[in-house]
Amino acid sequence: MKATFAKVPKMLSVSAFRAALAKNLAKAKKRPVMIADNRGGGNYVILSAEVYNKLLEAWEDEQDSRELVRLVEENKGKKFIPWEQVR
Repeated sequence: MKATFAKVPKMLSVSAFRAALAKNLAKAKKRPVMIADNRGGGNYVILSAEVYNKLLEAWEDEQDSRELVRLVEENKGKKFIPWEQVR
């Protein structure tokens, strides 16, 4: 299943989310479901575990990419050690 992320135009209240819990959890398997707490508690996003894991993997890949770019820049001009010496 390919996960795509986009702004969700409609927010549900907590009570509306609970009233149709099974239906809303099924929707969360396909796309994020937004919930707004009318009592000022905040806004929430419900994701399926699969989509959450894909989001986390994408974030980790981004962090690894940034670290690689940083290390390449840091090591520019330095002499390389042959692999045979490292072993």
